[in-house]
Amino acid sequence: MTMRMPLGLMLAAALAIAPAPAAAVTGVAADGLQAMRELNLIVLGDWTGGHDVEGKAFVGGSATGNSTTVGIGNSVQGAAPSARPTLTIVGNNGLVGINVNNGANGGNGLVATAPGVAIGGNSGGLNLNASGASLDIGGNFSGNANIGAGQTFNIGGSASGSINGTSGATVNAGGTINGNANGAAFNQNLGGGFMAPFSAKLQTQRAQLEADLTALSGALAGLSLASNQSSITSLGGKAIFTAVDGGAGFALFQVDAAFFGGHSEIQYDFPLTALPVIINVSGIGTINYNLNAVGSIGGANQQLIWNFTDATTVNFNRMVHGSVLATEALVTNVTPLAGSIVARSFRQGGEVHLGTYAQDAAFLATEVLPEPQSWALLIIGFGLVGATMRRRRGLATA
Repeated sequence: MTMRMPLGLMLAAALAIAPAPAAAVTGVAADGLQAMRELNLIVLGDWTGGHDVEGKAFVGGSATGNSTTVGIGNSVQGAAPSARPTLTIVGNNGLVGINVNNGANGGNGLVATAPGVAIGGNSGGLNLNASGASLDIGGNFSGNANIGAGQTFNIGGSASGSINGTSGATVNAGGTINGNANGAAFNQNLGGGFMAPFSAKLQTQRAQLEADLTALSGALAGLSLASNQSSITSLGGKAIFTAVDGGAGFALFQVDAAFFGGHSEIQYDFPLTALPVIINVSGIGTINYNLNAVGSIGGANQQLIWNFTDATTVNFNRMVHGSVLATEALVTNVTPLAGSIVARSFRQGGEVHLGTYAQDAAFLATEVLPEPQSWALLIIGFGLVGATMRRRRGLATA
């Protein structure tokens, strides 16, 4: 007698023998938008610094270059308050020096409520100018630092530079600590795995940020309006962007790489209301932004997102008023960028200014599709089920 297996059990069996994919990270577009509200600079890969960042920065790779200052602040525009450190570097910090400040957050307190630096790998020197700033390093610390009362430094390896302490301060290290305690608690030789969970947590944060921001870029690129009244008017070499609410709570534009070669000036005609404005930019390869801003800019950088969906390199040769979302691109600049900046890698040649994108995510779709890995697994499973069913039909008719 032929035994027939229920389809549900056959599917379960097929999935059980299918190869398990690596754990997928599900990206949430709204979370990516929230990250852009909180962080002034997000680099998914490596950052070549050397210029100031007014708000908080997150670097998913390593940092190199000349001395830079993070957290300077801005008295007019700021970022959404959050518990994020002032500076996060998931890899190694090879900058000549980092100054960590805690300036004004656009009239809403200070840049960081709990200023600090989080570095997953090794680090050179740091100047913690922000009062009470914390320092967490997964690897070795080869720089010099002063630590005050109430502060705690956690160093996964050894502190081979010089740490000058004071009473009420604490330094914990997996290896040895060089410096002068001066009444501080120096806790040495805690072991090589002392900060391993911390470094692993930063890697997880980086993976989630990439997934969320990639989902955001895709969601913005997929936006459409049944009747789009926003328009771009060309006058000579000037492009005038007139933003109109398309009935869904946002204004939408679409340009390609050729747009940047055909214009030398840009003007924003945006409503005074806080209307999200999305400019989707298609085009593979290199895009050179040479547009001089004219007319009233206002707070455009806190309502506008330039979404570079395909570019592999974006060179900003003029000042930009508007947040930049370029998850696949090397971004370079020689003049200031004003807004939230997201790049695959960043070669910084000018300042990054506050304020960050400040509008809500109500206009984004909430549907979450299965990850590509999940689809692949289901397809494999259904394929095996189909093969099993054909085999059983063949046996039944033999």
